Amino acid sequence: MSLISEKPSPPILIVDDDEPTRGLLMAVLRRSGYESELASDGAEAITLLREREYRAVILDLMMPAVSGHDVIEFLSSESRHVPVVVCTAAGGANTAGFDTSVVKAVVRKPFDIEQLVMTVRALVS
Repeated sequence: MSLISEKPSPPILIVDDDEPTRGLLMAVLRRSGYESELASDGAEAITLLREREYRAVILDLMMPAVSGHDVIEFLSSESRHVPVVVCTAAGGANTAGFDTSVVKAVVRKPFDIEQLVMTVRALVS
């Protein structure tokens, strides 16, 4: 009899400088069966991405100091293959020209919870 223990899936990293938004996203993902970790800014996100594996990243663009654009640039330069869902209130001009090997979807704030969950599910399943 062979015992094969399944390694748990890596969590989803939520990066947003707005604490209520981080909490909402974490609750929505938990209710949908996903574990998550939180980062309050781009610098913290980059540190976590260097240290750990993630199934996906939900990323705000407009954050002080180290922005979501900086996180995308980091992932692109490191050739990290973790799908990013940009979740932002930024207009179309700020969300054009992303590295499509990194950014797999853009969801506009205020976001529809069902749409966000379906987007994440499609990327990580």
